Amino acid sequence: MRNLVLAWLASSAAFAVAFLGWMVPWATPEGVHILYWSDYLRLFLMMLGAALAFQLVYDGLVYVILGRSGLWSIWTVAFAYLLPVFIIDRYGIDTPREARAMIAWLGFACLIAGVSWFFARREVRRTADIP
Repeated sequence: MRNLVLAWLASSAAFAVAFLGWMVPWATPEGVHILYWSDYLRLFLMMLGAALAFQLVYDGLVYVILGRSGLWSIWTVAFAYLLPVFIIDRYGIDTPREARAMIAWLGFACLIAGVSWFFARREVRRTADIP
């Protein structure tokens, strides 16, 4: 259980850092003043809270479904995180700027899948010993 909690916290923190590092420069218009450190901290805490809530539900479902079915591998976890990005890309994108932003979302999905798989992988391993 400790590995699952560590995966939940690490993947949420990784998403918050990556999202903040990408979103602030991408969304800040030209000529706008640079944010203060307190603004970055506030944005980080908001992103961390949202990531923790999302990861608790989605990562928990991915972990339970793939772990119980014996399909826990880096490829299936990556597919589980990339599938919503492809669905949104197919049915929810209507402007070229949003389509270019999907490249970052693909990177975020791969980052979160890799972190989740790395930290939670030991907990779902089963031995192949026959009793």
